[in-house]
Amino acid sequence: MNIQASLNYARVFKEDHDLSAMFLYNHQSTTVDRDGGVSAAVPNNFEGYTLTMGYKYKSKYLIDVNVAYNGTDRFGKNNRFGFFPAVGVGYAISEENFFKNVDWLEKNVQLLKVRASYGLVGSDVAAGNRYLYEQVYQQSGNYQFGDYPGDTPIIREGDLGTPNVTWEKAKKFDVGLDMNLFNNISFTIDYFLDKRYDQLVTRADVPLVIGIGYAPSNVAKTTNQGFDGQISYQDRFGKFDFNTSLVFSYAKNKVDFKAEAQQKYPWLTETGKPLNQPFGYKWIGYYTPEDIEMIAAAKNDPTINAPAVPYTDMPVQAGDLKYADLNGDGSIDDFDKGAIGKPNLPTTTLGWSFGGYWKGFSFNVLFQGSFDYSFAINGTGIESFKSQFQPIHTGRWTLERYQNGDEITFPRLTTNPSTVNSAGTYMSDFWLIDAWYIRLKTVDLGYQLPKKVLPKYVDNIRFYVNAYNLLTLTGYDKYQQDPEIKTNTAGDAYMNQRVVNFGVQLTF
Repeated sequence: MNIQASLNYARVFKEDHDLSAMFLYNHQSTTVDRDGGVSAAVPNNFEGYTLTMGYKYKSKYLIDVNVAYNGTDRFGKNNRFGFFPAVGVGYAISEENFFKNVDWLEKNVQLLKVRASYGLVGSDVAAGNRYLYEQVYQQSGNYQFGDYPGDTPIIREGDLGTPNVTWEKAKKFDVGLDMNLFNNISFTIDYFLDKRYDQLVTRADVPLVIGIGYAPSNVAKTTNQGFDGQISYQDRFGKFDFNTSLVFSYAKNKVDFKAEAQQKYPWLTETGKPLNQPFGYKWIGYYTPEDIEMIAAAKNDPTINAPAVPYTDMPVQAGDLKYADLNGDGSIDDFDKGAIGKPNLPTTTLGWSFGGYWKGFSFNVLFQGSFDYSFAINGTGIESFKSQFQPIHTGRWTLERYQNGDEITFPRLTTNPSTVNSAGTYMSDFWLIDAWYIRLKTVDLGYQLPKKVLPKYVDNIRFYVNAYNLLTLTGYDKYQQDPEIKTNTAGDAYMNQRVVNFGVQLTF
């Protein structure tokens, strides 16, 4: 059930003062059936009150004020409602008399506007039990009682509730510039800063000895900032119409606090690093036959400074990947994992489109690109003897190639999936690569017949050919995978396909 009621007001005073306001009431009650309608769950309830006010003076000075008072049943009765105000201001410099009095500016600058906004927003979306403030009990398997045992359902204690849990919040700041120039160029750019706090996450700094889980609580803090914008151009050259547009975005984030467990070494901490920062081993080369001899000798003579080896019953062999012993204890284990590479989310994205029209002929082209991110492939996507062999396997370590001084680009091949050469078992910066790509995403070519040659009952006939994924340039050669795949997976089962379509559009 969704109930909405609104009250609107708008008036212009003395032709210069434009005032508007709106009050909105919103109530949502959503019921989700567990099994298609037989046993309905308790409804989800949300209630909100919103007031929006706007003022413009001669279209030069602009101000908007928004106030929201929202409530959700996910939190306790004393924490259900949150107050979220926001304000935005704008200044259209191009509307000023001193601007219009300059002939060159009036003729060539159609719009020059600066704007800024600041506000507080909230969210009640979080993992875990729906009612985060309550202690829960859950059904967990069965137990057998009596001389003639029968299955009896078990009810166990679930996560402890968080009594004071409340809304996640984010302070959002944005400042921007809008320009229209020469009647054919438009430009907009924004800088944004997003400071999130009271984020709902499950604490990791509580000792496991307590023997029970915790519901998410308001402890995490993150920062996200960057800029984005768009530049567009359109013009007419005789009978040829042309347009182009560039969209760009750059953003970086950081974990300010997440209530993680106290780490033994500083390189193990996630606080202060980007969200979803990958962790793994630092690759320093391959074990050589000389390394293997030193490792064997060190078992009988501890004074020998042999290379560190993985903490496992699987002995290393010449040609295996060798990793840095960050804590210097002679063993490669979880304490030697540090931040490697970059998250799987690009910090920079670009999109460039251009098109034109001339005497019925038209074309449109779109390029897209992403930069400054990392990904890794494991399992059948790269590891030997799990799927087909790949070109990089020809550069594997062999004794002959090592002795000849050949370039080695891959560890020795093995059928054992648990050795140090497995990306799934020992993730490292050997497998995690920095990536970027530029892709010719779409091309569309067409021709529209002149109306004078069309049959009587046909309004339009257009012949076209379009194509997708015609060309992709990447910054890596280790993997034969599409650059948009999810990291730490085997990648795509099939390569990204190029698609070409031919067709005719008829309008009657």
